[in-house]
Amino acid sequence: MTIEFPPPREQIQDRLEAGDRALGRVMLSRMHTLTAREILIPTGKLHGSIYRLKSGWMSRSRTLSDGRQQIIMVLLPGDLLGLKTMLLNRQPDSLQCLGRATVQELGYEPALELARTDPDVSLRFMWQLAEDERRIHNWVVALGRGSAVERIATLMLDFRGRLIQAGIGSGDQFHLPMTQEQIGDHLGITLVHVNRTLKRLREDGILTVRGGLVLIHDVEALASYAAPMQDIFERESKAFGGGAPQVSASP
Repeated sequence: MTIEFPPPREQIQDRLEAGDRALGRVMLSRMHTLTAREILIPTGKLHGSIYRLKSGWMSRSRTLSDGRQQIIMVLLPGDLLGLKTMLLNRQPDSLQCLGRATVQELGYEPALELARTDPDVSLRFMWQLAEDERRIHNWVVALGRGSAVERIATLMLDFRGRLIQAGIGSGDQFHLPMTQEQIGDHLGITLVHVNRTLKRLREDGILTVRGGLVLIHDVEALASYAAPMQDIFERESKAFGGGAPQVSASP
């Protein structure tokens, strides 16, 4: 798998690719296949490995004492998982498969040693942490200020852009291993509101989500809803909808 990194400083693009290749070589023989809903890293339990997601989708989530769940982040192929394991002996959130997935594993001690001896790998670790933070900042804005249609449009273009960067499909059609309830758990809106918003986008000829398949019919229209919630990098990227004019969207 060749990952296209979002535009970093020109000086580090080659180093990020070299670090990713080095990790792939070290992790090559440590492959695991996981089933849908299987938990890779449980909340609060001792854990000693980091991972590279080779195929499938996973979520980072937190379940509250009353059973409510917040999906904090959706993880796609190419992402490095559980990097905090190198710093903390327990993970504050769980990592769970949204569908069948394969991961490569590396113990935290070899990972720390590799980071010490290979600056490109160290930079790759730093890049993943920075990318996770950038994505979370976007979702803080969306959860705090976005309407339902803005949140869903941003989510679908986030998936589109990241899948294109991972070299998986053209982007305008992709498999979505998330239920409408899980979409709501990620976006902080009710199942009824998710259903109503998807119906609106379908009737407007912009987006159809049916049977686990996403079809984007009008990227420009979808991007016009998402643009206020996106950061400067995504608003300038064709993969994420690239420069469509902003419109105000009613809740």
